[in-house]
Amino acid sequence: MGKEYKEEVDRWESFNKNGRLRVLKNLKTEEKIEKPSKIQMAKNFTRSIAKTAKAITRGEEIVAKSELYSKRTSICRSCPWFSGKGERCQKCGCIVPLKAYFTKEKCPIGKW
Repeated sequence: MGKEYKEEVDRWESFNKNGRLRVLKNLKTEEKIEKPSKIQMAKNFTRSIAKTAKAITRGEEIVAKSELYSKRTSICRSCPWFSGKGERCQKCGCIVPLKAYFTKEKCPIGKW
């Protein structure tokens, strides 16, 4: 943490599969984006396991339906924090396909 990031809106427009116009945002930084430390990623992972375990004990659904999973991974792959190398989120350090699989998980920047 401690790094300052600013988000600027690029007026680069593209059409998605449905032909709807969307405006994409690009993250501009003065420093290279790096994933969290191994200690922070371990803390994040532990919190995820605890949330999932709590949901299991309550009898709640823990596995995302395929539509929700696809939507989440699609959102992540278009995010500037996404790293294709290892399919990781550079904000929280999670492995995106794994995190998107569990219903109780949330995006660290609130996209899903």
